[in-house]
Amino acid sequence: MNSTDLITKQHKNGVRAKRKSPAGIATNDLVLSAHVGTNEDIFPSIINLYLAKGGKVADVTYGRGVFWRQVDKRKIKLLKSDISTGIDCRSLPYDSESLDCVVLDPPYMHTPGGTAHVNHQNFETYYKNNGTGNNTEKKYHEAVLELYFDAAKEAKRVLKHKGIFIVKCQDEVCANKQRLTHVELINEYEKYGFVTEDVFVLVRNGKPGVSRVIQQKHARKNHSYFLVFHKNGKN
Repeated sequence: MNSTDLITKQHKNGVRAKRKSPAGIATNDLVLSAHVGTNEDIFPSIINLYLAKGGKVADVTYGRGVFWRQVDKRKIKLLKSDISTGIDCRSLPYDSESLDCVVLDPPYMHTPGGTAHVNHQNFETYYKNNGTGNNTEKKYHEAVLELYFDAAKEAKRVLKHKGIFIVKCQDEVCANKQRLTHVELINEYEKYGFVTEDVFVLVRNGKPGVSRVIQQKHARKNHSYFLVFHKNGKN
């Protein structure tokens, strides 16, 4: 007697077939896409969600390692590099298709001079990832993008098939025009063969300020992004 005959017989005899219970448990203890806090608060959740135990990950703009302060590094193999130690994120010393994950956090705001971005300049000094001056032919926001683009091409080279690429970025206003950096990166990276997996929004604690203002033209940005991609081996 096959399963269909058994179910039919049970119905005829007035016996209701027992349904299989769904797997999993009810919970609200989940990784969420938006977070108020700091990089070191949200980053462990991203790593736990996307990097398997024992995975080999390269932080190519390591700086002072702020991202990793609350990550259990015993469960992964972390490779640290930074321009301050002589390793450019656009020319990595790793074999092709050798890494499970690459983390990228380059300077994500152009520096026009004066006091316009003085707080961000301090941030760049803290992370030690602005030493190159970008070494690009472009200026302002286009120079920021070129650094992201070139670093992504190198990340694709060293990542395994389905490897994870985690990118920190922030939108900015340049020449009084909105530049949605996270959108520009997603659109360009998909051309390289990266597939968007997740977008995390990080809202900073407290209120950002400026040294002086005459008339505000745009909302002051107090959020940034962690973009998560995987490498599509077909491209």
